[in-house]
Order: sequence, then structure tokens, then C-alpha cells
Amino acid sequence: MRDINYLRENYLIFLNKKQENLKKSIEDLQKQECVDEANLQKIRLNIVEIFYKMFNISLSDSPVALKEKYLSFFDKITEPWHINKEKALEFGKESKAIIEELKIQEAEELKNQFKDYYNQIDFS
Repeated sequence: MRDINYLRENYLIFLNKKQENLKKSIEDLQKQECVDEANLQKIRLNIVEIFYKMFNISLSDSPVALKEKYLSFFDKITEPWHINKEKALEFGKESKAIIEELKIQEAEELKNQFKDYYNQIDFS
């Protein structure tokens, strides 16, 4: 039977592994002097770290309360990114639009993984 502890443990493991992999990737890219690629990975790492903190803030004994609070952060945090992306596209600032899209994609991946673990909880 899977409960909130299953969600908490597995999602935190997922976030920790993701952070470790991104840090290793950044290190490898820096060794290869791939500065731009390393910087993009740093942006991704920053997003994972933000949502790691938001998850810990959201932790609750109630899975429903956890879900509502944590998912609300995705809307609040990513809303300006969507606006910035649109403005960047409007003014032909392609690199800015790419960065905003990267942030949005990373957040979406974290959100989907959370939902996957959440949907495995047994509420009976």
C-alpha cells in the first residue's frame, strides 16, 4: 500500500538524483569548455533547486493538501516565465525566449513526475 511517505521519499529521491546529474553535467561541460551549454544546465539546476525547496515547504500529513500547495507553486512561479517568453519572441530576443522555454520545460517535467508519484498513492 502506497501512502504519502511513498510520495515524499520517491519524489525527493528523484529531485536529488536530478540535482546530482545536473551538477555532474555542468562539471563535465565546464571541463570541455562548453560555457553556454554549462550555463543552460545551471539554469535547469536552479529550477530543480527552487522546486525542491517548494516541495519541502509544501510537505503535509495530507496528500491532498500537499498536492494543492505544491502544484500552486508551479503556476505562481512559471507564470512570469511564460510572459517573458512571449515578450522575448515579440521583440526577437531568441536567446531569452530559449532560456524561458528551458525553465518552463524543466518545471513541467518536475510537475509531471510529482503527479505520477501522487497518482500511485492508495487513498483507501
